[in-house]
Amino acid sequence: MTGWTWRSPRGRLLSGMVGVTALYAGVRLGGASSRVLWACAVLPDVALLYGAASAPTFDPLPRRAVRPYNVLHSPGVPLVLFGAAHALGSRDLRLAACGWLAHVAVDRAFGYGPRARDGSRL
Repeated sequence: MTGWTWRSPRGRLLSGMVGVTALYAGVRLGGASSRVLWACAVLPDVALLYGAASAPTFDPLPRRAVRPYNVLHSPGVPLVLFGAAHALGSRDLRLAACGWLAHVAVDRAFGYGPRARDGSRL
């Protein structure tokens, strides 16, 4: 297995549990109406909008949007946010990390992983 898998039922179940847990933690930390939490839960899909600006479809994703999509949908982004939140003692960064992690995990739970170089789903 190379990385956080979305290809097996067990991996999808794990991803779903991580997503629900991250969202729950974010709501507990910032409240259900936290703008930071919900903005960061949606922010990774900016790459899809970037790709949609030049093509009417998300499958395949235009090549110029593949790298931003893969970076923004990487579990490394919320990990960096959690690290920065810990180092700075920032509640808002913790909320951002929870929202971002929830997005990435729920995508994986529904079978959406990184894109290939040509924009197709792996």
